[in-house]
Amino acid sequence: MPSEFRGPLSLGYLLARLSDTIADAGSIDQARRQALLEQFRSLLSAPAKHRDTQKFACALPGELEGSGLERGEWDLVLRAADCFDWLDMMDRKVGRHIRKVVGIITGGQNWDLQRFAGDAVVRLAEDDELETYAYQVAGCVGEFWTEIGFTCSDRFAREERATLLRWGANYGKGLQLVNILRDVPEDLARGRCYLPGSGSVEAEVLGAELPRWQSRARELLADGLRYTAALHGSRLRMSTGLPALLGGRTLDRLESASWADLEKRVKISRGEVKWSLWGAYARSAPWLPGSWKSEHRRACQRLAS
Repeated sequence: MPSEFRGPLSLGYLLARLSDTIADAGSIDQARRQALLEQFRSLLSAPAKHRDTQKFACALPGELEGSGLERGEWDLVLRAADCFDWLDMMDRKVGRHIRKVVGIITGGQNWDLQRFAGDAVVRLAEDDELETYAYQVAGCVGEFWTEIGFTCSDRFAREERATLLRWGANYGKGLQLVNILRDVPEDLARGRCYLPGSGSVEAEVLGAELPRWQSRARELLADGLRYTAALHGSRLRMSTGLPALLGGRTLDRLESASWADLEKRVKISRGEVKWSLWGAYARSAPWLPGSWKSEHRRACQRLAS
């Protein structure tokens, strides 16, 4: 990433991972996790008193002790106070964008805990529920990326802010849909079915729903490609567009996967990751053939066929 973007995006990522760590601490009582998330969200909603954030950060390790966190997650919990301090030192406008996006994400995580409460498998009822959730936990990140871009650089993009906010939100939603489509069997085992409907959650029923949402994911990722094409700077285009290429390759695998393949978890190979990295570089460097505009055209042609 260009240097001026690294700090705000890194801190936004760390705070979102911190809230995700709280939400996913499964051995902690659900009501307690929800209370911690709401407290975390309240502290981030506006500049809080330093002693309040420090008190929350100091108490957090004790709240999550014994929850089976991975080493990296536990290290982040122990460094929560540093994240709050870093946020306080950020430029006020940048800090406002960070607080907003983490607040939206935390709201989505809290909704997820409430919506899927209980022992039986819970299935979303309406398409709007999935679309809203995808926006809350990922689409808002595309908006955040846009706001930070326009705040940090006068030459962020050649498109208007409103257009990029819409494309960026769709891009994030598309990436989240790819994750959901890849994880359907795993989520079922956890009592969650994100594919909307009123029918059963048997493999045959859900399998029939997959193509519609795979097509929706491609449609949203296509907006990510034209978002990338609108940006200035090869490094920025490369880092922004790479997830769209990886998401597209993952969808290729998902579209040809059986339910048994999904249960084993579909992944693209390291070779495909390296090829996507090279593809992102080739489409971003003006001295090499290929462009994000042509990639977007191909994506649209595929959707139309």
